[in-house]
Amino acid sequence: MKKLSLMVGVVSIIGLACALMFTECGICQSDSAKAEGVSASPVKVNNTVCPVTGDPVNMKNPITVEYKGKIYNLCCPMCIALFKADPEKYISKIKAGEPR
Repeated sequence: MKKLSLMVGVVSIIGLACALMFTECGICQSDSAKAEGVSASPVKVNNTVCPVTGDPVNMKNPITVEYKGKIYNLCCPMCIALFKADPEKYISKIKAGEPR
């Protein structure tokens, strides 16, 4: 009976250790986000022109997409897939001030 209790205790400790290894705590998540340059809460870019189509964004109700801790505005839901396919291409247009 003592062996069974000991085995159950060891298995429980191993299970807990595995869970802790593969689940980051809140402190670790914020540290890893800082290390990657990602803020804890996303930052709005507030672009007024859709980087995909060059069309104006409805700023009262923008379609948004989050990428690397930043929220970008798009003109329509169809632009989401295009943006996600090559986000760096479209982000560079926003940085350059080029609508298309």
